[in-house]
Amino acid sequence: MTITDVNGDSVTLKRTAERVAALPPPLGTFAVSVSGGADRIVTVHPWSKAAMLRGTLAGYFPKLRDLHAGAVGQDFMPNIEELIRLSPDLVFQIGSFGKAQVDLIRSAGLPVLTINITGGDDAVDWLPMLGAAFGTDRRARAILNWRLAVKARIEAATRDLPRSRRPTVIHISRFHSALAVVGGAHIRSWQIELAGGINLAAGIKRFNAQIDAEQLLSWDPDVILLNAFEENLKPADIYGDPRFAGLSAVVHRRVYAWPLGGDRWEAPTQESPLGWMWLSRLLQPDLFSWSMADEIVKGHMLLYGHSPPLGMIPAILRVRDNAGSRDYERLFGR
Repeated sequence: MTITDVNGDSVTLKRTAERVAALPPPLGTFAVSVSGGADRIVTVHPWSKAAMLRGTLAGYFPKLRDLHAGAVGQDFMPNIEELIRLSPDLVFQIGSFGKAQVDLIRSAGLPVLTINITGGDDAVDWLPMLGAAFGTDRRARAILNWRLAVKARIEAATRDLPRSRRPTVIHISRFHSALAVVGGAHIRSWQIELAGGINLAAGIKRFNAQIDAEQLLSWDPDVILLNAFEENLKPADIYGDPRFAGLSAVVHRRVYAWPLGGDRWEAPTQESPLGWMWLSRLLQPDLFSWSMADEIVKGHMLLYGHSPPLGMIPAILRVRDNAGSRDYERLFGR
């Protein structure tokens, strides 16, 4: 079977992949959902492993607790010695960040397919490729159809929404080590617009950009979104920072931390449709009335064949972390 990736490179497999190295962070948990579990994955990015342990996946698939996460490092450079030791029959790697990350793997004689991460929903290309590799095309198609249906429903409601009805938004991609925001080149910016908001940092043509407090004060967004990669980052950190006391989002208590289920909802993952629903409900509550508890159960059954205990759903939605923010418990706490 020959599989061609989005960059035009191909690999030929004698059988469906049984030992996959999913090096790009999004594909670690994507591979769990498309393959149907943990048995066919030999290594993932440390960011993926952290999401698995912190979210619901390790509870669904306990084998993930012991999953290797040392074959890729800073700037997504592969650890070739570790990859050779793990002996994968297929490696997935990022192809849009440069040739070095891919050529090292090929030079070791390992078959590699690449994905791109751009400003749009690249996962529509990843899912068919993963389905072909694992021999689970029907499963991958069902996940893709769910993704497309949610996106189309939100687009239909927000496409013609005037700017006067769209709240302004800043997504803080890093806070504790340095202040950084999501620029216009990342899917995180696209999904703000999809959900009915305006990314004030969209003019920054990069994935992320470090800024100073004065820039954030100058933008003065209606809503601030907090990344879920910094485990201890909560709205209270923004509310309690004297630098930001005058921000509209602080004064009106509209700072929110992104949820985390099987993966972080802010990132391009298999759970992105849940993130789009959450964000559209948050930014446009008059247009959307998703019951997020019901949607989480349906989404997780589709993706993993498991549903979280009802007591876990508030933790996925981070109701406690967001409890001090406007309307959060009303929208998501039931």
